[in-house]
Amino acid sequence: MLKAALASFTPSYLFAQKSNDAKFPIPLTVSWSKLDLMNGETISFADLKGQVLVIYFWASWCPFCAEQSPEMNKLFINSQGKGLYVLGVSVDKDLNAAKTHLQKTKYSFPSAWLGSQDQSKLPKPPSVPFVLVYNQGGKLVQKEQGQLFAEDVQALARWIN
Repeated sequence: MLKAALASFTPSYLFAQKSNDAKFPIPLTVSWSKLDLMNGETISFADLKGQVLVIYFWASWCPFCAEQSPEMNKLFINSQGKGLYVLGVSVDKDLNAAKTHLQKTKYSFPSAWLGSQDQSKLPKPPSVPFVLVYNQGGKLVQKEQGQLFAEDVQALARWIN
């Protein structure tokens, strides 16, 4: 029985993007001023003033992200104009793979690509999916590592005052 239980956890280790947790110091406050989005636009933290910011790290190859991304998209759509902003951040090694994935899936939430130059603004998480939630003042209020169920994603809206 224990062997079967351990086997059920194996996929998360196979698909999780490995890195040293020490290399991912979780930013306790939003530390970037501007990010380039994959659609060619730029977003600044000043544009998000007064909103809850949900940063969702994902990858095109991640099966757990494939389950969670549609829920993050629903959260983005349902929260527009209500004080919550979902920002996707792809950790794909290839920018074109990330762009192709977004075009294919037609997700609405804006996404940046975590290229090597942007890792000083947003460090690469130890695995994906990975979610950070910052309140209206830019302070970290929630961290989620691993796949969230639909109800957990929708519950992120509770941070809106």
